[in-house]
Amino acid sequence: MPPARWFFSRLSTILVAAAAFVAGGAQAQVTTAGNTFTITGVDVDVTGPDAIKAREQGIREAQGKAVKLLIERMVAPEDRSKVPPLGAGQLDAMVRGVEFANERSAPNRYIATLSIVFAADPVKAWLSQGGISVVETVARAALVIPLWKGRNGVEPLDDRNPWRDAWTKLDTTASAVPIRVVRGDQIDQDAVGVEELFVGDVAALARLNERYSAPTVIVATVEGSRDGGPLSIGGIRYDAQTGARSEIGRQSVAGVAQLDDAAKQMHARLEQAWRSVAMVRRDSQAAIDVMVPIRTLGDWVQVRQRLGSVPAIKNVTVKTLESDRADLKLEYFGSAEELQKTLAQVGLSLAKDADQWRLQAR
Repeated sequence: MPPARWFFSRLSTILVAAAAFVAGGAQAQVTTAGNTFTITGVDVDVTGPDAIKAREQGIREAQGKAVKLLIERMVAPEDRSKVPPLGAGQLDAMVRGVEFANERSAPNRYIATLSIVFAADPVKAWLSQGGISVVETVARAALVIPLWKGRNGVEPLDDRNPWRDAWTKLDTTASAVPIRVVRGDQIDQDAVGVEELFVGDVAALARLNERYSAPTVIVATVEGSRDGGPLSIGGIRYDAQTGARSEIGRQSVAGVAQLDDAAKQMHARLEQAWRSVAMVRRDSQAAIDVMVPIRTLGDWVQVRQRLGSVPAIKNVTVKTLESDRADLKLEYFGSAEELQKTLAQVGLSLAKDADQWRLQAR
């Protein structure tokens, strides 16, 4: 049976051929999880008997640091104590390669910044020995756009305000969802207007993201006066893969002094939401038949794209495809309840109506 993501690429051809959908061709943008995990920016500073031995020791130390970072990104905090110890030679088997971003050598010293590339399958096999949920993909950095709206409107994109500073200072190196803050330079300002970004205009977000190619864009907003008084904090999350846009719940803080904590809390919520989609417990699996109601080609494209972004989905089989519905068989890891929660995070509703499971975009 073909994997879900391979099957999706074939479905666009089937759909275009279906007369009921000939309203113009549409092709889904489907991404697949690679077969490697890469941890970048691992710094080492090692001394040894000579330059060669110092370099060898530095590479081993970088690999050990990278494994710890990998655990922090792939395993939920409550499960990290269950991670099994690495056996002899197991680390060497998991490391696919080392990339040297920057290195300097002295007669008995080695200083470098390295990237460690791990083979995904042995890493997942090792972590799964502990019977824990593991993240199936290591997230690429999300793009954060901090915006401040005062009494005179939304501040310019390059405005250096306390809210932007809070996100710039946030250390997400070991996070499951690392971030980068938008540059806000003239190129960005020529591409979009701040008002478009503030309201979460999808076309504007996609246009800006052409420069960054981030999988997720976060518009983090503050409303209120810098001079004092309460501030309202909220935002919008845009999924560049599926085109889905969702609101980030608003909260109030007393003033500017609380913005650092507010940025940390918002990031923690984003990380929790991402983990709920990316984490998979492979010790159980099941299958269900679902019906997808179709009114337009867009309905089907949305469902297809969003299913393709869920690692818990093992296989998808299209049983029938008609002008107003598709009948699918979903094979998945975990329980039906866990699947419902995971699909909800990517904007899909899975509900049982009498004896029929119904799946549709929300």
